[in-house]
Amino acid sequence: MTSQGKQEDRKSLPPPDQMSIQEGDFDKSNIHDIVLRLAAESEGEELDSRAEKTLLRKIDWAVMPLYYDKAIIGHAAVFGLKTDLNLTKGLQYSNTTMVFYCGFLLGCYPLSVLSQRLPTAKVCAALCMAWGAIVLTTPACTSYGGFIVNRFFLGVVESGISPAFMLITSKWYTNQEQVLRSGLWYSCSGGVNLISPLLNYGLGSIPSPLAGWRIMYLFAGVLTFCWSFVIWTYFPDGPATARGFTEYERAMAIRRLRKNNTGVDSTHLVPSQILEALTDWYFWAVFVMSMLSSVASGASNTFASIVFKGMGFSTFVTLMLNIPLGAMAILTIVGSGYLGRKIPNARHHIYSAACLPVILGCCLLWKLPSSNTGGRIAGVYLVTFFGSCYVQVIAFGTSNVAGYTKKSVFAAGVFMAYCLGNIIGPLLFDSKFAPRYSQSFTGIMVCFAVAIIVSEGTRFMLQRDNIRRDNEYGLPGSSHGLEDMTERQNKDFRYQV
Repeated sequence: MTSQGKQEDRKSLPPPDQMSIQEGDFDKSNIHDIVLRLAAESEGEELDSRAEKTLLRKIDWAVMPLYYDKAIIGHAAVFGLKTDLNLTKGLQYSNTTMVFYCGFLLGCYPLSVLSQRLPTAKVCAALCMAWGAIVLTTPACTSYGGFIVNRFFLGVVESGISPAFMLITSKWYTNQEQVLRSGLWYSCSGGVNLISPLLNYGLGSIPSPLAGWRIMYLFAGVLTFCWSFVIWTYFPDGPATARGFTEYERAMAIRRLRKNNTGVDSTHLVPSQILEALTDWYFWAVFVMSMLSSVASGASNTFASIVFKGMGFSTFVTLMLNIPLGAMAILTIVGSGYLGRKIPNARHHIYSAACLPVILGCCLLWKLPSSNTGGRIAGVYLVTFFGSCYVQVIAFGTSNVAGYTKKSVFAAGVFMAYCLGNIIGPLLFDSKFAPRYSQSFTGIMVCFAVAIIVSEGTRFMLQRDNIRRDNEYGLPGSSHGLEDMTERQNKDFRYQV
């Protein structure tokens, strides 16, 4: 077909609500064939930069606003949860965080496979509904044991959501765009602190026969359950089937991804790609970087309120001190994503540089006397830079891996490592170290020092492999960009370093 003929076909396409290919009206097992057909129909046409920018804005509005997260346990702890459920001895409170990530670890891989085999957005919606239902049962807990069980199953359900968002990001965005978009949705995890302290203080202060922390969980459960219907209705599975896009826009969205050389949407599970992922040294390097950068997550999200409370502040002031944590999370995570997009070949350097403020913050909390309250508060805020590291790890798992099954394994691996880091972190915060937790922050500092070494070593190895590929195969093209090939199989693939 000539370019003129394609232009005429494109102009004659029916409106979006009359498109023949819509979510739910075809066999999902054929989705990869549909992707290739859409791309082939517009083969040879140049992508107009203005049209591509318009399309990117449309994609952002369709995908980015629907991520949702919340943080409760750290705030609930200062509203009676610890005393009501007898979580005041030894590692009991730490264990409630640790067991959540044990459940997360158990569910992460099978739910990631489910996200590949079934429509990813619908899996997200179902998991969000189950998430809300479990949060609604949390106020019924009356003992340490019951709360542990509740937290475990909450972790299992939540484990599938973040890997699914990684896969959705890789379906819609180019390698250069992924790190910023990953930063935007990941920043919700910490950015929620901009509003949740005030909201939770208001909920916790409501005169009621129920304890304040129980009211917090009821509110969060209802909100999460209702949000699942929003995700089910509006969240697109991928560019091949998204409602509200013309067939030409879908083709353009798919063709944009050709230059990634990472393949596109496929529901076929390829066992050889699973084996390749698990025997790939880079998988384990990303795994270690994810684990080490996640050790600080518990310190920032779960124990920050406890540390502030230990400085002698009232409940209200303790919660208010959490608000800058939200601002810092957005600044550091989105900033890291922005730099990763704007500065070429610097992603591992950005990861390493972001480790330094975490190390400095841990040093302040370790060495400053208790009388230097301002310096120790600054130390807690500096620890939030761990998010700058982690958003780069998410990008490593989406832009530096090819083959849809292999990307699914990497996505699961990144979050399994995230779980291990979040299991190790709370174990450092034994109540015997309270209220300063100096030994706890020393452990975090050591983890981030090792992380710098791993990051720079990994970058050296990837850069060396890129040079080898250029010498053997010449400059990369994009002839296999939409095929379900791994980066080892695709000679055009080059790592983002």
